[in-house]
Formats: sequence, structure tokens, C-alpha cells
Amino acid sequence: MQRAVVMLAVFLLVVVALAAGALTSHWPFWIRAWQWHAAADGWPETLAGPTQILHGGTGALPLHLDVVALPAAVAGADTRILLWASADGRGNAFLAPGFTLDSRVDGRGLAAGLLAPLYGRLAATAPDVLDKPASQWISRWQADARGLITPRQLMWELSGFPAGRFQPLNPASRRAQLASGPDFERAVRHWEQTWPAGSHFEISPVNPQLLAMLAERHAGSRYAQLLEQQLWSQLAAADAVAVLDHPRGNIAAHCCLRAAALDWLRLGLLLADDGRIGSRQLLPAGFVAQMAVDSPVHPGQGLVYRVAKYPGTGQVLMLESAGRQLLVAPALRRAVLWVGAGPPPAQLHQLLGAETASSAGAVATE
Repeated sequence: MQRAVVMLAVFLLVVVALAAGALTSHWPFWIRAWQWHAAADGWPETLAGPTQILHGGTGALPLHLDVVALPAAVAGADTRILLWASADGRGNAFLAPGFTLDSRVDGRGLAAGLLAPLYGRLAATAPDVLDKPASQWISRWQADARGLITPRQLMWELSGFPAGRFQPLNPASRRAQLASGPDFERAVRHWEQTWPAGSHFEISPVNPQLLAMLAERHAGSRYAQLLEQQLWSQLAAADAVAVLDHPRGNIAAHCCLRAAALDWLRLGLLLADDGRIGSRQLLPAGFVAQMAVDSPVHPGQGLVYRVAKYPGTGQVLMLESAGRQLLVAPALRRAVLWVGAGPPPAQLHQLLGAETASSAGAVATE
């Protein structure tokens, strides 16, 4: 009897030790998963765990913004930061108490908007990069239907990958793994395809993460370094902070990039000026027009950005996430960034056609 008790005690100790080991090894996942679960609007204010700095550069477009009162077009919305400007760098800003032009903003889903211009940079030397099948870069997908997916289909949200239900506390969920780690690439490689590539429209967070994975394999360098060298250091003035899946791992491409509000606006102004920053042509001329070409399956969906039309604005590229909206009007060479809570103002697009308002306060020259 005593021997049986000892054996049972040893067994229980082994089980407890294994459980403790598993819990400890996945502790970073559980911390982030709880933050996602507890977030009031579905997006944590910050995510715990490892991060990586993306350095800005010295060639950013100078911005001269007048601080003004909240425009009537956005009345009724919970607005924290509102910036609107022309491609010459002149425009206006509304800043709620506690916010400045240098406030670092988690772009949430706006992070995916960096992928289209990044691929524009890659297309300058590899014009066919948007239409190569994924099997060119992922050898294990060569005999897999997923290997037929192209970067263009990923940007059109036509990969055939479902978004799936977000269950942040389920460690077996691929979507939870994509939100909290510990390995973004593994989550991508194991995402199941439901529809043939090019046949079904569904916005899925795996699409931008796969785009990042393909870009880094095409270029032969980590996505973080590629994004910094090819794009962020070219357009942004300040450093940004990206979330890593694990120390020295991969950054999130689908979300969670904290950057100065001015640099999010600069992204919009880059696209508003046909890929130019001042006199410098950063993206191939005409690439922004390619971004505005409708998906063959879902009209109104361009490459990463939605495409809309409003009276007097021409085509408008629209990037939206919870509490965030970036509008770009290439025909007018203007862009608008809204940061707030809840849905964006329905009339925000009116600021695209507005002349630069007279100053209602100090001139915020950056």
C-alpha cells in the first residue's frame, strides 16, 4: 500500500512538473492572450513581450501643420488625433487634450498598409513579384494548393484562407498564435485553406503575415530589416516599435506597430503623391494606380487598401482598423489620418477636398 502511495505521489509530481514547464514555456503567449481577451474594444493599448525598433530616417517629408479646432465633418465622433495635409507637407491638425503630434500611435490594422508600398519597392527590380506563386518561396507548398497563392491575391484578400473565429485564450488556435505568438511563421504555414486561391474574398489576418514572409524570402533578409531599409527609414522621421513573436523572432506584419501619428500621415502622403517624397520617387511611377485596381471578385477592394469614390475626390484609397482610418486621394494629392475610439466619422472624406484652414492656434512645424 505504501509503495502504491509513493508511486502515485511520484506520478503526480511528474504531471505537475510537466504542466508547470509547459505553462512557463508558453507564459509570454498567455500574457498577451489575456491582454487580447480583456481589451475593451478588441485591441490592447500595448502588448507585453519582446519588441523591435524600426528606425526612421532623415529624408522624411517635412510637415507644417496648423493646430485647429475640431472640424464639423467629424463632430460626434470620439476623436483623439486628426491630421490632414497635402503632398507639399502643409495641412492641419486637431489634437485632443493629452495628445501631441509626436504621440506614438498603435496603428492596429494600419500596419498591413505598409506591405503594398513595400512590394512596390520590390517591384522596381522584380516586376513580376506580385504574380509569382507562393511555392516559389515556400518549398513545402510546391505540391500544395496553397502554393498557387500570389502576393497580388493576398493583397486582394483572395488567398482562400478564412479569418476564423478569434479565441485569444485557445493556444491551439492559429489565429490566437498569430496574435500572441510564439511563432508567427509557423502559424502561417499551418493555416488551412478553405477556398481555391483567387475565388473567395475574405479579410484574414494571415494574409499580411504571409505577404511579409514571402517578401523576406524574396529579398533574402528578415522582414523587419527589409521594411526598415526599404520603406520606414525612407518615409518616416521617427522610430517605430514593432511586436515580435519571440525574442529575436519575427515582427507582426498584420498589426501592432506603434509609430508617431505624423509618420502614419506620411504613409498616406507618399501614396497621395504617386510614390514620391518631395522630388524623390520612392515607388515606381504608376504603382499607386495599380493599388487602386479593383479585385476581380470583390469590387471596391484594391491592393491591401479599399477603394472608394466621393464627389470631387476621384478614387480614394482607404485603410481602416478599429479606431483608426487613413484616407488617400491621389487625384488631389491629399491624405487624412483619424485616430479615435469607435467607428470613424462618416464625413471624414470631406477633409480631403478642404483647403488648408486658417490657423486656430500655434503652428506645429515638425
